This record gives sequence, C-alpha cells and structure tokens, in this order.
Amino acid sequence: MRIRSSLLVPLMVAALGAALGLSPAQASAEPNGASGAVVVQEMSMKRVGVNREIAAAHGYQVRVDSNGVEYSVKKGESTLFDEVPGECGRSFIYLTAVDTTRHYTSIYTGFSLNPGWSGAILVTWGISIIDSYGASTGNWNDPAASVHFWAKTYPFTAGGPTQVTTSVLYGSNAVLWDGTICFSYGPTATGTL
Repeated sequence: MRIRSSLLVPLMVAALGAALGLSPAQASAEPNGASGAVVVQEMSMKRVGVNREIAAAHGYQVRVDSNGVEYSVKKGESTLFDEVPGECGRSFIYLTAVDTTRHYTSIYTGFSLNPGWSGAILVTWGISIIDSYGASTGNWNDPAASVHFWAKTYPFTAGGPTQVTTSVLYGSNAVLWDGTICFSYGPTATGTL
C-alpha cells in the first residue's frame, strides 16, 4: 500500500497558530502527541564554520571571529565587527499521525534560513525514527538546494500501536553560498500511532 504524505494539516496548524500569535511549538494540535495530533517542534540552527572550497568558489575568503569560529566575507571586503551572529536559521520537524488504525505517520522536516544569510547550496539532512518495533532513519542529500527554505516529507509505518519519536539527526546541515555551515542540533517530536 502506498502511503500518502499529508503536508496540508501541518501547514494549516502552523498558519492557525501564527494567526493566533503562537510559536510553532505552541501551535501543536495536542502538545502530548496524542493519537491523530500534529506535533510541531522547532529549534535554532547555528553557524559552526565554513566549507572553504565552496567559499572560495563563490568569491569569499575565510576569517575567524573573536569566538574562534570561521566565517566568510567577500574577497577584499573589510569587516567592522569581530563577532558574527551564531544563529543562521530554524530547523523543524512535524509529526502527524495520519492513520492511527494503520499506524502510519507523515514526518515533515527541514529548515528556514534567517534574513540576511545567503541561500543553501548543499543540504545534508537526516532523521531518526524510534518506536516499540525498532529504529530507522531517513536521509536526504541535496547537492543543488539553492534555497532559503528546504523541507521533505518522510512516510513511516509502525508494526502496531506504539509511541513514535523522531528527531533531526545531529549533524544535519545546510552549506550556504558563502560557505557557511548552518548546523542543526535537533529537534525531536513524539506522537502515538
């Protein structure tokens, strides 16, 4: 049986939450991940260094800020600061129990970059899924992303009734046009199937 992914429900919940002035985490249909709920989790992505090859290929040079973290600037450009903001975007994961009778869910994950950061040129993203029947992963390698917003959906079916936990894998990242590596440390969402 082919599993249909449901992007409409998470987007509607997020839009409704925004209209009510709630953060995406507060906009979850049910915060405890009860059967049929949309669980939305977000967290910041951090700048952790520079891919020197990509930076050089796009006319950037690498420098080190006062915190010891590499950053890139256009060749020949002077900088008036010695510290670059560490937060470059937000990563997210939505867990939607599509059909609790058949124990399958739609996992929607990705990131959005903050204003002022160049778009992603390369995305390496992974999620882990753990339930009572085992563990698995979903992985994406998008070498031509060219985006400020990137997302994928992963259909998942459990072997029976279970609590399912899914996390953005430590190390998932977006490499930006200027070579900046924007790194995700999570988040994690849990629901019932």
